[in-house]
Amino acid sequence: MPQVNTDFDVIVVGGGINGLTAGAYLAKSGVKVVVIEKGDQIGTHCATEEYATPGWRQNPHASGIWTGHSTAMMDLELEKFGLDLYVPQFSRATPYLDGKAFAPDLWNANRTYAKWRKFNEHDAKVFKDIMNAFVDRRQQIMRAFVYSPPSVENWDTTVRLFGELPHVPSDYLNLTGYELIDTLFEDEQLKAQLAGWQHACAFEPFLKVIGPIGALLLVSSFGVQQSIGGSHQIPHAIFRCLVHHGGKVLQNCEVTKILVKDGVATGVELGPHASYPAKTLLARKAVISNLTPVPTFLRLVGEDHVDPAVARVLRNYNYWGVLFTAGYLSKQEPNWVGSEFDPDLKKAWHFNFGADTLAEVQKCFSDVDRGRIPEKLAFLGANFIFSKHDPNAAPKGLHSVQLWAEVPYRISRHSGPTDWDEGLTQDVLDRCTARLDEYAPGFSKGIVDSFSYSPLDISRRNDSAIGGVWSGGTVQPGQLYFDRPFLGCHPPRTPIQHLYLSNGVWPMSFSWLGAGHNAALTVLEDLGIKRPDWWSHEPLEWIPTWAKRNNVTLVPKITD
Repeated sequence: MPQVNTDFDVIVVGGGINGLTAGAYLAKSGVKVVVIEKGDQIGTHCATEEYATPGWRQNPHASGIWTGHSTAMMDLELEKFGLDLYVPQFSRATPYLDGKAFAPDLWNANRTYAKWRKFNEHDAKVFKDIMNAFVDRRQQIMRAFVYSPPSVENWDTTVRLFGELPHVPSDYLNLTGYELIDTLFEDEQLKAQLAGWQHACAFEPFLKVIGPIGALLLVSSFGVQQSIGGSHQIPHAIFRCLVHHGGKVLQNCEVTKILVKDGVATGVELGPHASYPAKTLLARKAVISNLTPVPTFLRLVGEDHVDPAVARVLRNYNYWGVLFTAGYLSKQEPNWVGSEFDPDLKKAWHFNFGADTLAEVQKCFSDVDRGRIPEKLAFLGANFIFSKHDPNAAPKGLHSVQLWAEVPYRISRHSGPTDWDEGLTQDVLDRCTARLDEYAPGFSKGIVDSFSYSPLDISRRNDSAIGGVWSGGTVQPGQLYFDRPFLGCHPPRTPIQHLYLSNGVWPMSFSWLGAGHNAALTVLEDLGIKRPDWWSHEPLEWIPTWAKRNNVTLVPKITD
């Protein structure tokens, strides 16, 4: 029988990117850490796969990457460990059926301002005022909002900084995202693209508090990066960092129990089919769960160790927010309607489409909430042409295009997710193709291969992704900031001493790696270990260094 060390300072349950990040920060700080992963691959929701034609590589989960905004990019020296990020110039593009298009230039705020002016002078002025004020505050906002554990001080700082932006009403947190967008702007197409993009970041526009915050964040022209070689390069780079600094990773090792004695987490128990069957691993100082709240508390900890009121809340934890993935290998890139209106649309690798007005965005989410697949599919979860900047994404001469359609997990009150196995997957894929042809006429004629990935497929692959959700649970009042995953948890700490969370907490478990960073920071603080000098970089610090190395001139403020 294989042997394994059974005694560690910290055990991380789950090898997703935020679990790995927590482990890497702690290992580099000199803590004896092991990350335990159920699957045979780390980074389940940051994967790169070949589903069909050999050489056609898709990223079915994390695709638009926020890691370049992260403090971890430089703290953990992820480039040194093989991570190659590209910062595209044209992201967040949107074509419209009437022949218009919006393709912001994320390197040059003056050019983006000119694009706003083509739609509406009033809206362009509001954008200019908010954008310029946001640039002065964005590092403070990201530090308080994302790269610090939740606290009254950090929340008040965040609310104040957003509230100081021009044109923002004093009661903005009492508005939904829709209402704030409607208050600030006039043009329906610009309003629709803002609402869609904030949804792509899980700041749902139909919610109060997080909705208006998301709207303001997305007005600011935040962009994402592409991981060259595929998104799976991110967990691999963090893994290499962790191992380089003495950390361990155990794969094919399902954790069946988090051990709790007298209210204190003491270790974990591995399942009978693990690589080290039925082993008990002890954690002298902490256990960090990178699983979402329901499997963490109701399955691994067990209801015997959870307050009955907390267990009841968790049984109703909202995991809303799933996507249907449609992938295409094509002889041509989409020839978008609107390319004459804005030729930069053809240069964009990252786009949304399918909802041309704010009312159409609202209708899409209303249908999904009722368990209906929208009659007019909308693709608001962020969509990609992976081969635009990555030569490894598709065989030579071909193009890799991926869509994310908004759909429900359960199709109706009287049905269930198994509908996806009974013909629905192919039907929705066909509808995705037809809808894409509306916005890029003739695209389907060049399709060489295709694949689909339903919400049911997602939940089967990762049983921590309840109902196929991609964000660790809806970020809504009652599951937001202090209350995430439940009121009184004090995340990333939990009511169980020495048990911490790096998933299903604030901030969401995105590729910005904030949840893993904050879990490690809190554990270090509770262990009485001073933060090392190398743990000192600021959010957004890496992107200007990338631009300088690549001879890219960034113009963050509007001067025209």
